[in-house]
Amino acid sequence: MATPILTIVWAPHEGRTAMFARQLNAPLHNIHYLLYKRPYVAPFKYIAQALKTWWVLARQRPRYVYVTNPPVFATMCVFAFCKLTGTRFIMDTHPPALYSRKWGWSVPLQRLMARFAYVNVVDQNRFKTLFESWGARAVVLQNPPKNPPFTAVTDMSSGFFDITVVNTFAADEPLDIILQAAKQLPDVRFFVLGNKQMAPPDALISAPKNVIFTDYLLGDAYWSRLANSRAVMVLTTYPYSLLGGAQDGVALRKPLILSNQPALTEYFTKGTVFIENTVEGIITGVQTLQAREDTLKQEVQELADEQCRQWEANFQQFKALLEQ
Repeated sequence: MATPILTIVWAPHEGRTAMFARQLNAPLHNIHYLLYKRPYVAPFKYIAQALKTWWVLARQRPRYVYVTNPPVFATMCVFAFCKLTGTRFIMDTHPPALYSRKWGWSVPLQRLMARFAYVNVVDQNRFKTLFESWGARAVVLQNPPKNPPFTAVTDMSSGFFDITVVNTFAADEPLDIILQAAKQLPDVRFFVLGNKQMAPPDALISAPKNVIFTDYLLGDAYWSRLANSRAVMVLTTYPYSLLGGAQDGVALRKPLILSNQPALTEYFTKGTVFIENTVEGIITGVQTLQAREDTLKQEVQELADEQCRQWEANFQQFKALLEQ
């Protein structure tokens, strides 16, 4: 029997795609070989990933394929299969694919694929307008509201004001200013997430004692770290990136400290302290959160409820398209 819908992502793990797979009750296929986020191996691994993608699709013969962009080559591989078999595909485009230095060159290819997609999924109205200007159909779906899937939370409470910095050592994450600000906030501990092998060696050496690099955390370890924090901080230099780490903070009803970027100020309308990406901005933001912590905790609860209702309405519209 053919599979109604399956999801494809060319990455060893990708939270947004996994959440949508659960919401759609669709098999998830993380197709990835060799090293992750190492451009010099991309030409080799993309060939292997394309062959594996076709093998998966040929075996399961879905009615719809939900494919994550970037890389656009994953979508092009799915498109070729769909063209031959009459299958339809849905392209979920993450905003950095449209403007980052890494993927900006591929926008013409993305525009072509968007026009062939049955529907495009984006997380902001500004990108829906862009896709429609290309002659492509698009719907807005932010990340689904999360019910944190932990089985147990470890109590790691301390006498410090602990802040978890959701971080991956990506190019858009300004880590250096966090380290500098921490030196002036000795009563605050900053737990910086992310694979330490991806971290600048100088940052690991020069960090003050109240900055703890946790390495990459998964499952209960990740959720325990956030649950034991007084606040969640996520910073970016990208203007139009909705931050999954911030949404994890909302799921745990934790006040947020976020970069003052347009996409974030539009979406995280309560329970949040917005800061400039500067040392002074971080210091002021932390002090503001400490002074308003009780109010912010109440606001983030309200924000979670509002986002849940809005997402459910949008998701029902998306499902209606698939059921036509």
